[in-house]
Amino acid sequence: MWKVVIADTAAGSTQQQCAWSGVNEIEIIGVADNLAVFGEWVKDQEVDAVDIAPSVTAPEKWIELAVEAKKHVICDANVQIGIEAISELQAICEKQGIMLLLPNAWRFSPVYVQAREHVLQGAIGKPGVIRMRRSALPATKGCIFDVLGAEVFDWLRWTFGDVLRVMARSVKHMDETGQAVEYALVIVKHADGTIAHIELSLAEEDERSSFELTGASGMLQYDSNDSQPIVWDMNRKLVQPDSGAEPFADRAAADRRSSRRAHFVRAVSGQEPLQMTPEDVRMARKIAQAARQSAESGQPVQLMDGGSAK
Repeated sequence: MWKVVIADTAAGSTQQQCAWSGVNEIEIIGVADNLAVFGEWVKDQEVDAVDIAPSVTAPEKWIELAVEAKKHVICDANVQIGIEAISELQAICEKQGIMLLLPNAWRFSPVYVQAREHVLQGAIGKPGVIRMRRSALPATKGCIFDVLGAEVFDWLRWTFGDVLRVMARSVKHMDETGQAVEYALVIVKHADGTIAHIELSLAEEDERSSFELTGASGMLQYDSNDSQPIVWDMNRKLVQPDSGAEPFADRAAADRRSSRRAHFVRAVSGQEPLQMTPEDVRMARKIAQAARQSAESGQPVQLMDGGSAK
């Protein structure tokens, strides 16, 4: 039986606990809402791992405390952690022999996992122009290239390989209600020649994502608003989402949270390799940083090593 401590406010831990409820042989032994309490919990030799929720402030401090106590860590708050801090945490974890998972939800989304598999299996032939779109509510806090773009950039790098160049534009304005809204367009060139156009929007009534993956032999399409299967250019169904009374987006998000925790347990137990390393997170954030630099300067930004800006 695995014993897990959650770092979150007591009222806010429901989502984390629900995510763990779908994982076998797990016991939540406590919820810590401050670093002092958390520090006492992780000193317990019976604790196997900690789950750090997005609501915590300065998540890197919580991670450091857990790693010092030699507890494995899963943390959904990676957008709040600086690029240099990610590198430092990675080094600490490697020294302590601790596993740290900073998951990208798209790597655990059946739609995006299977879309990647189809691309790698040659369903679209040699990739050409890739179009991705992601949107969220205007009230979403943070830099648009980080809060919306980083997971897109990670999936693109995971699927099509290293990135050579980034060009971005962004615009902010007030809508008719006085709410600040923001849009961004990012063009990414991969080392293999694939070009990706990414539209980001903090101006929608709900969260939405879509893609159009075009290659020499065909095209894959998906739009979360339609809750439809991924379709090929001849409408051959490739992925069929479940149906049910619960809203598709809510159900999918809950499934992804549970899926990545189940993967985390298997990885720590040595049953499978960690699907996403801190280095992957750092690379995605470097691409987001390059996009921000490009939007500010109006010039393309060249990258080194797939994610390091020159």
